[in-house]
Parts: sequence; structure tokens; C-alpha cells
Amino acid sequence: MILFLDANIIIYRVEAVEPFNRQVLAAVQELVTLHSKAGFAVSRLSMMECLVKPLRDQNRTDIEHYRSFFASTGLQVIEVNSLVLETATLLRARHGLRTPDAIQAASAMSIKGPMTFFTGDKQFGKVPGLNLRLVL
Repeated sequence: MILFLDANIIIYRVEAVEPFNRQVLAAVQELVTLHSKAGFAVSRLSMMECLVKPLRDQNRTDIEHYRSFFASTGLQVIEVNSLVLETATLLRARHGLRTPDAIQAASAMSIKGPMTFFTGDKQFGKVPGLNLRLVL
């Protein structure tokens, strides 16, 4: 089982945004208990989405926390390649997702095997077949 983390989930966790951080921890703990060999994945796009505000604010602490997170051993980073972009284009056209959301969903969908998509964004509910776990 791969737990794909949308950028908002990463932000909740890295910046300890409450009450979402507690909800993320509980949900991840629950899934890891059920799937002891669970791994984590993110889209390469998430690095950009997460770092924009800390870079703009020159928040060195958050920048370092994000860099450490994305360098974590065992974290699978899904590259934004031509297949991901083709799938994202179809998702955007068919379901009206914003471009970054379409890329996130397409990145998750490129994972082989069982996957759960963690997000705080209800818009992903439009995507058929995306095994969604909402943290609201």
C-alpha cells in the first residue's frame, strides 16, 4: 500500500497546522497499522507547492523542514513526466480539476498497486477510481 500525500497534507504535517495535523497523524497511523509495509509517495510538483510561501516569506526554518521532508529516506517522488501530464490533461478536461490538482491526481494514479490519496481538497472526489482519504 502506498500513501500518496497531496501538497496540503504535507503542509499540515510539516508546519503542524492544527487541527489538521492531528487528523493527518491519526489517519496515517490507522493505515500503517492496517498495512504494516505501507510506503509514502508525493509528486515532484508538491516540492514547488510547499516551498513557495516559505521562500517568499524567507522562513528558513520551514524551508529546511520541507527540504528534509522531501529528502526523507523511503519517500517515493513521482516525477512529472509525459505520461503524468497526458493523464493530467485528460483529468482536467473531463473533471474540471485545476492544473496542479490534475497533476497531483495523475501522479498518484501512475503508482502501480494499491494506493490511497490523502488530501484536504474535496475536488478530488470528482476523479473516478481515485482511492481518496479526506482530511477536513
